[in-house]
Amino acid sequence: MRLWRSLVLLVLVLLSNAALGFAGQAPKPAYNEKAVADFYRGKTLRIIVGFSAGGGYDQYSRLIARHLSKYVPGNPAIIVDNMAGAGSIIAANHTFNAAPKDATIIGNISGPIILEQLFNNPAVQFDLAKFRYLAVPVSESYVMVVTRKPGVTKFDELIGPKGKQVVMGGIPGSTVEHAPVLARDILGANLKIVLGYKGTADVRLAIDSGEVEGFFNSWTSLKITSFDKIKNGEWLMLAQFAEKPIKDLIIPNVPTIPMIAKTNEQRLLLKYGTSTPNDFGKVYVLPPGAPADRATALEHAFAQTFTDKELLADAEKGKLEIDPLIGEEIHKLVVEFLGMSPELKTKLQTALKGGKK
Repeated sequence: MRLWRSLVLLVLVLLSNAALGFAGQAPKPAYNEKAVADFYRGKTLRIIVGFSAGGGYDQYSRLIARHLSKYVPGNPAIIVDNMAGAGSIIAANHTFNAAPKDATIIGNISGPIILEQLFNNPAVQFDLAKFRYLAVPVSESYVMVVTRKPGVTKFDELIGPKGKQVVMGGIPGSTVEHAPVLARDILGANLKIVLGYKGTADVRLAIDSGEVEGFFNSWTSLKITSFDKIKNGEWLMLAQFAEKPIKDLIIPNVPTIPMIAKTNEQRLLLKYGTSTPNDFGKVYVLPPGAPADRATALEHAFAQTFTDKELLADAEKGKLEIDPLIGEEIHKLVVEFLGMSPELKTKLQTALKGGKK
C-alpha cells in the first residue's frame, strides 16, 4: 500500500509535467504563483519541530529543509527550529495559536497527540481537525526495544505477576508514553515508566547512562539513530505495535499486535492507542487561517520534494524511508479518528489515564 501511494504520487507529478508539452517545466498549480512568489521572495520559512534535536522528527525536517526551497515559489530560506516538550503539544499549541498566520511557520508535530485532544487534556490548546495539513513523509510503526540489563528476551517474559520488570523511558503525550502504558495496563506487562523526556534523543541518553532500560520508538527513527545497536544485539526488539509485520525489520519473528493481544478488545485498544495515530505520525501543518494560495503552494512543494532525486538519495544515505501522505488524505484520517465511537473512546481513555502512575 505504501509503495502504491508513492507510485501514484510520482505518476501524478510526471503527468502534470507532461501536460505542459515539454520536459523539465514544473506543473502549473491551481493558485496565483506570482503572488505567492512575491510574498516568499527574500523571506525565511521556519519549520518548528516538536521534539529535541537528534531524533527522527528532527532528522526528517532537516532533510526536507535542504530541498524544499527550490519548489516553493520565491525560493525562501528554510530553517529548522526545535520546540520540544509534552510530546510536541507545546509546538502544536504554538503553531495553532501564537505563530504568524501568513504561512511562514510550519509545525512538525506528532500524530499521537490526537489522543490528548480526544481525552480533553487541559494542556491541549489546539484542534487537530482545524490545522491545514501539508504532508507526512512516512507512516510509522513502533517497536519495543530493551537493553540486555533486565535479562528479558521475549515479550511474554514480562507478562503476569511473575513477569520480569523493565524500566521504560517515556515522552508525555506521545506513543513513547502511550505504548508502554497500554502494554502495562491492558496486557499486564511488568513495566515501570519514567516520564519527562523531551525527545527520543534524551531517552537514548538515559538508556546509555542506565537510568532506563528501554523504550518504544518508531522503526523509521531506530533505523536512523540506533541501527547498529539492534544489529549487534546490544538492544533487543520484543514487540512491534503494528497490525502487520514491518517489512524491513532486521530481526525475525518479533510479535505484532494481533499476536500479543489476547482478545479483540485488546487488539482494538492497542491499534487505536498506538498504530492508527502513527499513520499520520510525523505530520507537517500550517495554523488555521493560513492564506489558501500559500498553503496550496506549500502542499504542492512538499509533494514535489518527496519525488526529488537528490532528496531520495539523501534519504537513502540516512536510512530515512519516504512514502508520503499529502494534504487532504491526512485531514480525512484525522477527522475519522476523532469520530471514534464513544464506547471505544471511553475504554481507551480508561486504559491510558493511568499513564502517570
